[in-house]
Amino acid sequence: MLPVHFLLMLLAASGVQGAPVFFVENANSLLENASDHTVVAMVTVSLSPHTSLVGDPVILNASPVVHPFVLAHRFSHRWDLIITGVPKLDFEVVALYSLTIYAKDSHEAIASQTIFVQIEDVNEPPTFTGSLAQEDQVIEIYITEDTAPGTIIYKAVAKDPEDAVLEYFISPESSSFIIDSTGAISTASALDFERGMRSFSLVIKVVDPGGLFATGNLKIFLINVNNKDPTLACSLFNIENGVLSVTSTNSTLHHNINITLDEEIPVGKMIAMCQAADEDNLGGLTFELETVDDYFAVDKEKGTVVTTTRLDVEKAGFASVLSFSIKACDSDQRCATIPVTTYIHGINDNAPFCDQYLIRYTGKEEIAKDTIIAKLTCQDLDKPPDTVHYAPISGPVGSGQLFEQVPNADNFIQVTKELDYENPEVVAAGHIYEMMISVFDDLHPSQTVTVTILVEIAPDNDFSPKFQASHYAFSVPETSGAFYKVGQVTAIDEDYPPNCLTYKIINGDIQAVKRFWIDPLSGVIELTSQPDFESVRQYNLTVQAVDCDRSHPQTAVATVTVNIEDENDEAPVCIPYLYKAVISDDVVAGTNVNGLKLNCHDRDSHDFEMRFEMASGNENLHFQLDPSRGTNTPKLIVKNPFNFESGAEQQQQYHLVVHVIDDNLKSGKAIKPKTGTAVIDVYVRRISTPPPPTHSEQRKGLTVVYTAVNTYKTSDWYIPFILALTAVIFIGLFSWMCFLFWRYGNIKSCSQKLAKEDSKLKPKRMKYVVGDRNQKGKNVITETRNKKREVLTETTVYETVFDGEAIDPVSGNVYAYNSRTGARKWKALIEHQEEFFGNIYSLSEAHPLRESTSLKIPVQQQFL
Repeated sequence: MLPVHFLLMLLAASGVQGAPVFFVENANSLLENASDHTVVAMVTVSLSPHTSLVGDPVILNASPVVHPFVLAHRFSHRWDLIITGVPKLDFEVVALYSLTIYAKDSHEAIASQTIFVQIEDVNEPPTFTGSLAQEDQVIEIYITEDTAPGTIIYKAVAKDPEDAVLEYFISPESSSFIIDSTGAISTASALDFERGMRSFSLVIKVVDPGGLFATGNLKIFLINVNNKDPTLACSLFNIENGVLSVTSTNSTLHHNINITLDEEIPVGKMIAMCQAADEDNLGGLTFELETVDDYFAVDKEKGTVVTTTRLDVEKAGFASVLSFSIKACDSDQRCATIPVTTYIHGINDNAPFCDQYLIRYTGKEEIAKDTIIAKLTCQDLDKPPDTVHYAPISGPVGSGQLFEQVPNADNFIQVTKELDYENPEVVAAGHIYEMMISVFDDLHPSQTVTVTILVEIAPDNDFSPKFQASHYAFSVPETSGAFYKVGQVTAIDEDYPPNCLTYKIINGDIQAVKRFWIDPLSGVIELTSQPDFESVRQYNLTVQAVDCDRSHPQTAVATVTVNIEDENDEAPVCIPYLYKAVISDDVVAGTNVNGLKLNCHDRDSHDFEMRFEMASGNENLHFQLDPSRGTNTPKLIVKNPFNFESGAEQQQQYHLVVHVIDDNLKSGKAIKPKTGTAVIDVYVRRISTPPPPTHSEQRKGLTVVYTAVNTYKTSDWYIPFILALTAVIFIGLFSWMCFLFWRYGNIKSCSQKLAKEDSKLKPKRMKYVVGDRNQKGKNVITETRNKKREVLTETTVYETVFDGEAIDPVSGNVYAYNSRTGARKWKALIEHQEEFFGNIYSLSEAHPLRESTSLKIPVQQQFL
């Protein structure tokens, strides 16, 4: 059979016109994994003579519409159908493509050809989905180190184009991970960040039944977690009897450590030193001490354990076994613990304690041999208590001495021979023996106390003391002062020691302040303060003498009479102390001044023993006391009359100081007389001399007597000061108020007066210059309504009022006088002054507008 293209050629040679014809060659099936630009078929177009194609053949209809084929022109009338690669050939998606090719020639003839491309299935490798689908990328996975074995940490997902069953593999196989048939990756063993690998690089492989595979890379990182307990290592110190030893341990051994400590070790002493480590290495390790008491403490950062409180086994309630736990904990409170039991060892730190440290034994007259004179009861406060030992250290005790320790009972002291009070050896020792016993609780004494033993041999107190006299009498001058020796009393005692007595006053010194003191050893009586005859004239004292027997003392008493001898030690006193009188200047000599009498007394003298003197103030001897001696109530009389008319007398006030002396004795001369004082104030009132009277009338004088009792105390000085200060302030305030009222009234009246005079005498706009013209107008007062007066000058003229006139007998001129003050002025001078001032006023009226004329007025006060 002829080929088709040969037939076409024949038709063309014969001149027959036909449509284009497609010839397809090598149109075979296509593998789905064919590469890009693979030629699927060759398409040749045959045309009639004298025709040509319009453009290239095109694929117009295809099934499916989207396909990876295109026609590529090779040479004239031939095209290759090739693969573009987009979309990919995939048997599982499209197994058969139907492509219709169209061509059109220049005669509008159209031809089409359908080509079927069969896609043959090819076994393709599987592919991963998800994060492993990205090639050349390592997937990082982070898991904690405490992830339990069998925990799925990742699931690899792959698919096979042929939907075949896939297998998964993991490498390296020795890693701590496995993968199952579903692609789930899980931990195969326990992971350890600190001891094992901290990261793993895994290759995941998926294989289809044909052996094709795909791989993916995983990198697994371990996250460190706090999953391990810290470890604790400690060195603990044993201190026993001062010897130091070390015990080391750590928390992994889980041992309970026992240590021993001496009591009374210093507070702050280090007893353990610890170090802690944590494999997790997350930091935050701290040390703690778990205890039920507060005897120990640990440094939270350094781990040193020290004592915080005194360890005293003997303290009440103290437990000799103390337990605590040293702990090292991280931030999550994962702890390592070492339990410690501490045994507190008692040491010899307390001295023995004795019931008595001073033992006194007193024997009467004699002490028999082997008499127990002391029993020492001592004990040790240490726990456990030590044996107490006794050893003499001083005094007559020991082998061959007067005293010794009882054999097998060294806390008992006995007498080795009889001791008699009268024995010269005992007398030489003073009848008292002193011994000292050392008490200690160790053969090598470190804690020692001393017990003192006093043995006294006392006589029997058979005799009572006796005074040499049962009554004593002494005299003491009234002026005697402190430490004056009144006298001495003496008693005797026949007991031994002889005359061992003490004296004391037991009765008779009845005043609040004791007046007498007796020397307790010599019996000398002395004054402690000056006596007062006028208060107490006799003291009856009872003096007691006591012997030296301490247990049963014997006593004796004697009476002592002390007589106080009167002496002149009191000055006379006048009541009242101050007298005041007023008399007229016309009294005659011998007149009693207002009937005034002094009233004086002396506590230690008779009234007739007083003598009176005018000490001062009796000018011109006008006054006299009558009588001047032998009485206590003399009168004040006028001795010489007053004469004021002659001008020789000027004084009207007399301040008489009278001395009262108690030396007016009948016989002999006074020893140390005393002087008192009285004051008399006399005022002499002048009377105008009337015409000589035809008769005289004797008037009785008036005596004003002020009775004043001085109750002032020096400690109350502030009372008159405050009263005086208050009075001064009150007077000052009152005066100031009066001055303000006076000034206000004066200013008001003056202002009114000046206003009236200005309105009458001065025209408008007239200026008055007060003071100096050169003051540049500062004091100029201008009467202008719109200007305020700033300066007001007040001139006050005080004139004496002359209410009488008289003619001077010498010059014959008339003068005026003031009958009250006696001031005088010539009358002609007054008239001349009035004429002068009148001229001044006339000048001021004649020249009212001249500003250069200034009137200088003396200024007394200036008010602004």
